[in-house]
Amino acid sequence: MKFIHSFFVATFLAAQAYALESSAVLAVAAKFDNASPDDQYKARVELSKLIDDATAPGKTAPADATKTLVTVMQAKGVSPEAAKYILRAMSRIATADAVPYLAELLNGRDPLLQEEARQVLESIRDPKSVATLEAALRKESRKLQKLGLMNSLAAQKAASSVPLIAPLILDPDLEIARAAVGALAGIAGDSAAEVLKKANASDKVAAAIKPDVEAALLIASAGNAQVILELYQTTQSETVRLAAFLALTNSSPANAAPVVEQALKNDNSELRHAALAQALKMNLPSLQTTLAQSMEPMPLADRLVILANLHHLKSTDLAEKLALNRVASAEQDERIAAIAALGKMVTKPAFDALLQALGDKAPPINQAAGTAIAAIHFPAAESSLLAMIKGDSSPEKILAVKAMAFRQVAGSNELLIDTIFGSDASASTEAMKVLYFTASLDDLRTLSTKAAAIQDAEKKKSVASIFSKIATRLNTDEARELVKPLQ
Repeated sequence: MKFIHSFFVATFLAAQAYALESSAVLAVAAKFDNASPDDQYKARVELSKLIDDATAPGKTAPADATKTLVTVMQAKGVSPEAAKYILRAMSRIATADAVPYLAELLNGRDPLLQEEARQVLESIRDPKSVATLEAALRKESRKLQKLGLMNSLAAQKAASSVPLIAPLILDPDLEIARAAVGALAGIAGDSAAEVLKKANASDKVAAAIKPDVEAALLIASAGNAQVILELYQTTQSETVRLAAFLALTNSSPANAAPVVEQALKNDNSELRHAALAQALKMNLPSLQTTLAQSMEPMPLADRLVILANLHHLKSTDLAEKLALNRVASAEQDERIAAIAALGKMVTKPAFDALLQALGDKAPPINQAAGTAIAAIHFPAAESSLLAMIKGDSSPEKILAVKAMAFRQVAGSNELLIDTIFGSDASASTEAMKVLYFTASLDDLRTLSTKAAAIQDAEKKKSVASIFSKIATRLNTDEARELVKPLQ
């Protein structure tokens, strides 16, 4: 019993220690009276830390902290600047207990505190908070305040606010009308969508905000395929049409084929490109037939979209054929796109083509090939590269050595070191270039041992040069010591 009693006493004392005390907050609030910008900043930091520490999980309950802060706000002598930052802290923790006091501020005469109180009310997810914001909007005549109140009600996502906001779509001030439309989009749901649907069909709504109404309806109707389809078919806004297309095809790909088929023929390139990507993801038979015939007549931009999404094509043979064909394109961007597509494949022809592209004279092409070789999932890629490096002199051997700069393969550095001291001068030079980027301190030790036995003066000079560069990159005392005998 004594233990239990001690436990409760300790718990009570701990709770007292953690409590957010009015006196502590008031003490910090008094520091805002100092006109120094530095002192003001320190006061803000101290206030934020005090409240955050006292309201951390397991400490002061949010409701208790809220009551304490309201008490502080009501105390005499709290400066407007201190009140502003106390309210900002309240927006992180406040409960419905603060609503009556916040309502007073919202209906008061201080514009600064009105705005801060609105934002705190916005953060309190409670019907009382919503009701307070709605009451304020009903009687508000000032433009900026109306805009702010609508934004807060949108954040609350309260369906009860829809009838209040709906008439403002017809406000002669287009900024208020747009804000009303945006607020309904934020609230969303059936009631908001119904209001927006009627507004979209109404001649009373300003033509200038019709695209906003359509976009809002698209957001508010998320999941309603019929409404979205109607928007897609009737809108005059290309932006809304594209958004509706994406909503339709992503939410229900199985039923989207007719829409995608139609969009593939559209003159708007953004919509057509979205349709090409979706058609490849869906493996649309008609597109596969078109691609099997030829990509050549298509605009370059369309071909680039196809290559970027070619990995979705379930016909591996067709995907491979298309990518290999476009690697030979006269357009550099298309060659790069085709190389990237090959890097997402798992076939030997793709791997072989990438290896050949690695030897291209154009830096953007060989760089793209190296990146693709690093990414390709062809199972035999690593063993094939190692076999080529071990093999006799050949163009493929040099390409395999180049590939090691992009694809880290276990045991490759040992082979590259052997290649440096081999009879193939071109492969030796390439291996030196690669080892500059890949060699470790262990590799440098091996190089040091082998370099000591070199008889050819020119060879020794070349090895010493790369040896020195590797040592500089590694930047260790041992590396610097290892290179000294060759200098």
